[in-house]
Amino acid sequence: MMLNKIFTSFTFRFLVGYVAWLSVAVLLVLMLIYAFIAYDFFSDVHRSVEVELKELREAYEEGGEEGVDRFVEVRSGPTRLIRFFYYVGDSERHKVAGNLEEWPNTKEYRGGWLGFDFASLTKIADPVNTEFIARSTRLESGEHLLVARHYADVLNSTTLVAGALIRSMVATIILGTIGGAIMAGLSLKRIEAINESLLRIMSGDFSERIDISSSTGDFRRLSVNVNQMLDRIEVLMTGVRQVSDNIAHDLRTPLTRLRNRLSELYDDCDNPQNREQVEALIEEADGLLGTFSALLRIAQVESGNRRSGFGEVDLCTLVSDVIELYEPLASDKEQQFNTAMARVGKFHGDRNLLFQAVANLVDNAIKYTPEGGRVHVGLSVDAKAFKITVADSGVGIPAADKEKVFQRFFRVEGSRSQHPGNGLGLSLVQAVVRLHDGFIELEDNHPGLRIVVRLPRQNASASHARAI
Repeated sequence: MMLNKIFTSFTFRFLVGYVAWLSVAVLLVLMLIYAFIAYDFFSDVHRSVEVELKELREAYEEGGEEGVDRFVEVRSGPTRLIRFFYYVGDSERHKVAGNLEEWPNTKEYRGGWLGFDFASLTKIADPVNTEFIARSTRLESGEHLLVARHYADVLNSTTLVAGALIRSMVATIILGTIGGAIMAGLSLKRIEAINESLLRIMSGDFSERIDISSSTGDFRRLSVNVNQMLDRIEVLMTGVRQVSDNIAHDLRTPLTRLRNRLSELYDDCDNPQNREQVEALIEEADGLLGTFSALLRIAQVESGNRRSGFGEVDLCTLVSDVIELYEPLASDKEQQFNTAMARVGKFHGDRNLLFQAVANLVDNAIKYTPEGGRVHVGLSVDAKAFKITVADSGVGIPAADKEKVFQRFFRVEGSRSQHPGNGLGLSLVQAVVRLHDGFIELEDNHPGLRIVVRLPRQNASASHARAI
């Protein structure tokens, strides 16, 4: 898993691309170096052959056959490496002097250069099987002079250089790839640490900050900037929540007193018409108190403070209790109430909050489903998550509003006048689901709405650890 993350990370792919382009550049440079070295080698061979031919001519013109023998003896002494071979022939190219036995069968190349390949017998060496490059000249007196040099050493040298350059390029690629994997691993480790901190912040812990103690360079500057941004966001969020909480607290108290006074008036009122008006006012006060209580519950859940109430929850029993509570309401509307329950085991969470979230979903499904419609509640589990499904055959939610319905006080236009509510139900559900590291999805049920809540199985232990 870690290797897969490294190999698919942007840092590794960037460095691999960089190494690939660097290898191409290195290959071009090495090819250029090889071309220069090979050119220098062969230029040196050509110059040396021409110099030897000139000196051989001078030796023959000054000392004749004996002069050539002395020249060859000096050039082929025991302390010298035999590279050159000499031949002096008459006008018919019959041997006169030199350490070649006969005039070779040559091929002529441009510039007057000759080449041949054969087993040449010399007076001082064993048979030699190699390739030669040669140059010849003809004297005014008719003699032919030839100087040959075997260039196997040159080929070996250029091959050695080419091999060294290729190995250098291969080493560059291998070391670059290994270095890229190491750098990607280090970068991935820092990025994973940042992601973990951001996930904790998104789950509601706004006091969390990215650790910068082990960061350097760009990662440190990025972490510092993100922390400063989080500080600013926390100040703004705290201010907004504080205002809304204060309003909820400050208004809930006088509303409670108002409701109590209305209750007293209702008990003391003898006029039926006045009692109806007072009863309507009590209902209005109850609605306002419910709104403020819901706001305070959402604020408390989003703050993450409710993790202290986590414990082992039997989801099957919890959903069954919700179904038992709302089945009579569905029966009153003559709705078909279907259930599909699976034994899913225990989940680590806050039972009261989860019960309230599922109850809100079932309540909405029954509320927005017309008489005679269908409501389905299901519980299942897969390898990754527990799934709570609530589906209905109501009017559904337009695609443009599916993200907005989780905002506080947002209500679809068509439901404002038809159904009572304050637009806080799904906001509370989302806050509870996020507190448990889960996800909520809204899907079309054709007709109606299908809501799927996913509570991750693997995050249960992590949530328990944070709660402790």
